[in-house]
Amino acid sequence: MIGGGDIIRYRSIGFTVVALSLLTYLGGCGVQTTTAAPGPSSIKMFSTSARNIGPTPKQWPTDHENVSNNANTTASVSASKGPHYIVRFPYKISSDSPVVNNILYMTSGNVSGQSKPASGTIWAVNPSNGHVLWKHTLPNSVFAEPIISDGRVYVGVGNITFPHGADAPHTIRGTKTSGVWVFSAKSGAPLWHYETPGSDQPPVSISHGVAYLASGSRKLYALNAATGHLLWTVPLNSYVSRSGPRIVGNRLFVGGADTYSVDAFDLNTHKRVWRHTFQDVQAGMDDTPVAYAGGTVLTAGISVTHDASIPRTSSHFHAMLYALNAVNGQVRWRTELTTGVKPVLKATGTPVVHQGVVYAGNAINGRFVAVSLHTGHILWSFNAQAPVKKPPTVENNQVIFVNSAGTVFRLSTSGKLLGKASVGKAENARGPIIINNTILTVINTATHGYLWALPLPNLSKS
Repeated sequence: MIGGGDIIRYRSIGFTVVALSLLTYLGGCGVQTTTAAPGPSSIKMFSTSARNIGPTPKQWPTDHENVSNNANTTASVSASKGPHYIVRFPYKISSDSPVVNNILYMTSGNVSGQSKPASGTIWAVNPSNGHVLWKHTLPNSVFAEPIISDGRVYVGVGNITFPHGADAPHTIRGTKTSGVWVFSAKSGAPLWHYETPGSDQPPVSISHGVAYLASGSRKLYALNAATGHLLWTVPLNSYVSRSGPRIVGNRLFVGGADTYSVDAFDLNTHKRVWRHTFQDVQAGMDDTPVAYAGGTVLTAGISVTHDASIPRTSSHFHAMLYALNAVNGQVRWRTELTTGVKPVLKATGTPVVHQGVVYAGNAINGRFVAVSLHTGHILWSFNAQAPVKKPPTVENNQVIFVNSAGTVFRLSTSGKLLGKASVGKAENARGPIIINNTILTVINTATHGYLWALPLPNLSKS
């Protein structure tokens, strides 16, 4: 690999697959291309076409675009004529893939906690054909979903290392260079960056010209979104891994660890309004972007109800979903999704709220559920056969999600299987995000990341 993504085009002829891999990268004054070998046989080959993806969002101001975590945009375009391709990238893809103003953004780098690569990359890609438009190498690992607002793309930078050990009291998470880096969304030109003492894995959230950053340094930062100037900062009394700030009106909600909690802040006074701590939670709440709907804040965690000292290999850990009153932080309900062995990385599933129903997977097993927002009662469940950690997408009475093994599922909102597609063996997955009935998701193998675009109707039942 020289630098860009392998643009992999496929044509199926009976049982024969003909593949052309086109490597693109930005170099000097122009785009250069060269021919490379096809992708590994563990990745299923799809017929491929480059087509206009249709109208795309103008902004992506927060994690998964909106406070419900439901990342989709629907316009009046033909669902069967969307783009269809696979693009191979030189490292694992560490983020979901938002599309704004006809550019797709994502990050790659060290998603497994290992020593290589030591730095991450921000990519800008043409969503209609997978061609790389521009990219930048960043000074540390990158886990955050890119956030796009007012012509700027914001990327959180930082690793998952604890300088004094994970069990040290009031620990900061993150070593080496950390902060938020900002580029021109169109050209990729660097604009500004702001460094922090701890890792900035979570995406920022943009509201009224302010960029809010929850950090592994146990602080909440408010920055001028145009210049990066620090406006104010307050202590969180927790560190945050990947739970980006969620803003509703003048309230900001965020989940953290050590201790596991959800905090609410008043953005006018810069003061904490309430904090709810979860004494039994041992993992996940700092990784879970909260969802909001109808005065309720949703979060998730892995809990132990009896003996907090039980070993990780015990099967007595509980994947829990929690609903909090957004006004005062009181628990409205708590629902157990499943039990099993404590996960190692990204320990919970991320909830999505749509029309009074909460949809969520978990990191213990493949049980995917629909839960009443008002009561916490499980309406139905589906066995996805592998953990579902990333948020689903709900549109047109369909629920689309990807499990960690690389299978994309399409269910009805009543839980009936409508279709699925597997791209072969995978170590983990990101997404999906749906733009005009085109599914954009990421599949990671042991060595590479794959961006996968597929028209929704192509998810046939199998």
